[in-house]
Amino acid sequence: MLKNKRVLLLRFLLVFFPCIEGASRLNEYIHHYEALDYDPVEVHERHMRVKRWTEVSQAEGSEEPSVHLAFSAHQRKFELRLKRDTSVFSNRLTVEGDNGPLQEPIDTSHVYAGHLEGVADSHVFGSIQNGVFDGKIITPVGTYYVERAHKYTLPSTNASLHSVIYADHDVHDPYEPMRTGHAKGCGITEDVMEWMQSIQNSAEENLPELNHPKSKPLRKEGITAEKLTSNFHDFQLPDLDHTHDHAYAKYYKEANSQPPPNSFLSNLNRTLTNHNSYTIENNSRKRRAFKSGPPKTTCHLSIQTDPLLWKHIQDQIRTDDETKVREEILSLIAQHVKAVNHIYSNTLFQGKEQYKNIRFEVQRIKIDTDKACRADHRGEKNLFCIENIDVSNFLNLHSLSDHEAFCLAYVFTYRDFTGGTLGLAWVASASGASGGVCEKYKTYTETIAGVYQSTKRSLNTGIITFVNYNSRVPPKVSQLTLAHEIGHNFGSPHDYPSKCRPGGSDGNYIMFASATSGDRPNNSKFSDCSVKNISSVLDAIIHDTK
Repeated sequence: MLKNKRVLLLRFLLVFFPCIEGASRLNEYIHHYEALDYDPVEVHERHMRVKRWTEVSQAEGSEEPSVHLAFSAHQRKFELRLKRDTSVFSNRLTVEGDNGPLQEPIDTSHVYAGHLEGVADSHVFGSIQNGVFDGKIITPVGTYYVERAHKYTLPSTNASLHSVIYADHDVHDPYEPMRTGHAKGCGITEDVMEWMQSIQNSAEENLPELNHPKSKPLRKEGITAEKLTSNFHDFQLPDLDHTHDHAYAKYYKEANSQPPPNSFLSNLNRTLTNHNSYTIENNSRKRRAFKSGPPKTTCHLSIQTDPLLWKHIQDQIRTDDETKVREEILSLIAQHVKAVNHIYSNTLFQGKEQYKNIRFEVQRIKIDTDKACRADHRGEKNLFCIENIDVSNFLNLHSLSDHEAFCLAYVFTYRDFTGGTLGLAWVASASGASGGVCEKYKTYTETIAGVYQSTKRSLNTGIITFVNYNSRVPPKVSQLTLAHEIGHNFGSPHDYPSKCRPGGSDGNYIMFASATSGDRPNNSKFSDCSVKNISSVLDAIIHDTK
């Protein structure tokens, strides 16, 4: 109760007093913004020319047109040169709705990438909808975010205000002091870590021999999604008394040791040379979702968005047009994957081998509407409609499905987890425990109240949320959250020891346990410890020892 009062008081101070001082604060997170002024009609016409080229002229071999967009803000001029971005979505992308694959064609022509004219080493990516750009601008001297105005409650009564821009250094996390646990923002607290490790070490090949004379007799009972969700409030994670230094030291030691043979990710060597892409017609479990070929290595993603995110976006853009909501969701996915690609592709992972240009490509998207959550719904239940699920059970629920055809599978949600948690994912290890990138769908066991329970899970999974303490999380924070959770999937625990969490003016790295501010040099980089851990897992995969 006291914590809730503190949150309410903090929100009141952040929202009310800036209105007295001036109108430059956008919300609790964003301390300063500026309105953009350009003609969206002209931009829409340019976008339509690009779309027509995509549909007609592309086959004729003509040069692809670009969209030019210019505006002034933050005491400088921005001249964006954009072309449609085909790097995020696979050319075999499938999009599913509530009842399977969508029948209508999926339009991704509104997704763009490019650069600032006259600015070397600049990168721009985002989307154009109704002539309004929404995305991220990266320059050598700073990063800016552009968002459509309908995402915020603005004091301006100007109906023509279509978008705002703000700098990354003006984004601050007001709720950082409110978050609980060792891992502020990431769901891997000590109790959660112990629970996850117990699952990861219980793969079918490691099951105890029940007939062994020293084995304790256990009743075997299967776990279903219905059982999992029927009693969420009573579910308790193991309360194990281990210090975080001990737990993180375990992973750090692994990063500097040789992985044992016959461990879990031994398939990457095969997939690097013989990858088959995911398709609806041929979804063989023998396929792996990691491929390589000069000059890049690509991890194929499955991303599901749940009913709570659908409802939030539908309310945000104020429409019942499902096509418009899907376009907004596709834009959200594209921007986050593009941001993660910018981080990973610019990181050299150096183990026994060099791993350059790691990137991610979306191969499957499942977009849940909120129809199955309505009281009058008579069809199949969607368990993601349940709102009061803690983050561990939410990840567990997602992991019950078979995601073996993909490198990684994520759920994007809009649910306010307790303790300020923003994401959670299974951590890969080079030492033999299951979980993480390219993991198979297989049986795991738990002993709950003396009952030996087993179920099949995919542990190549993770989740992120876009709301925290009843406030929408700005894209800078959610993009770093996704990069952080994927870092877990690739084998990095939270940064350990202290040399890899330096703080100070340069800030902490991506795998720091707490959510970072995002505006300091280290915030979008991996520490040496993380690079070693991830490289160790990649080595185990490529050398067939994991």
